[in-house]
Amino acid sequence: MDASKEFRPRRPKQTRRISFQNPQGMDVTSLFTNIGASATGSILSKVSCYPLDTIAVQYQTSTRRPLLSIPLKAYYRGIGVTILTVTPATALYLTTREAAQIALLPHLGDGALNDATSGVLAELAGSVLFTPMEVLKARLQISRSGQEGKLLYQLREIAQKEGFRGFYRGYVMGIASYIPFNILWWTTYGNIRRSMPERSLEVQIAFASGAAAMCSAAFIHPLELVKTRYQVATSESVAAVGAVTGSRSSDQEGLRQVVRNVMKENGPKGFYAGFLPTLMRSVPSSIIMMSVFEHLKAERKESAAQFHASEV
Repeated sequence: MDASKEFRPRRPKQTRRISFQNPQGMDVTSLFTNIGASATGSILSKVSCYPLDTIAVQYQTSTRRPLLSIPLKAYYRGIGVTILTVTPATALYLTTREAAQIALLPHLGDGALNDATSGVLAELAGSVLFTPMEVLKARLQISRSGQEGKLLYQLREIAQKEGFRGFYRGYVMGIASYIPFNILWWTTYGNIRRSMPERSLEVQIAFASGAAAMCSAAFIHPLELVKTRYQVATSESVAAVGAVTGSRSSDQEGLRQVVRNVMKENGPKGFYAGFLPTLMRSVPSSIIMMSVFEHLKAERKESAAQFHASEV
């Protein structure tokens, strides 16, 4: 998930650093540069880690297959809708966060409270696009038949059976879980970067984003599992699993019923089904995402500074 602040130089001037202090405002050029940076980082991280995400979703929904029992391309089902949607969704998330961070500087200062508040505001904006993407992506990832694995088929199925609301199945749960997730992620990321000012930019990003991903994944995984099971509860693949287990069809009744079903099936440990592939996906994905975003943002700041210097 995915953008951050900049850091003040603390080394000699010849060493390039990113300033932790934000500019006083965000102009149109800056906005579109952020969108480009976030889109590039998002696409690279999604494509490189997508098979692990598919495995994690299949574990969470009890629809997993033995590894290597299906062709590699099957692990990329849903990558198309993910790339098409995650770019504007992540762009909205990141630019909202940076704009909020700038606006809140005079009121909250440059610290953990600003990190948390701007992250929450960004999640509220980004979830408008993230939730439909997650519903479609998850249903495609667990699909078994060729027809069920097609995007147009899933769009028709959801629209006919559930209407527009079907695309926002789990929206409230997503907001409720990702607000504390964002607070934890951005607070961890910001605090770790502030604690190592003498380290290189690359080390700062790797340590901060990796640690933030691990901490937040451990916190949110049970909530994410419940949300994902609820989002795919009406799919044909889950219906096939329900015919065997006898309990999965009741996932459609609501989030509380999903919790009861998980407890009945596997007890408390059931809420961490698929945690290992989730961790294996989230840590490198966060490092890739933040590395690309921060470096592109650093280049943008450097180019802007050179441009303004040439005008003087």
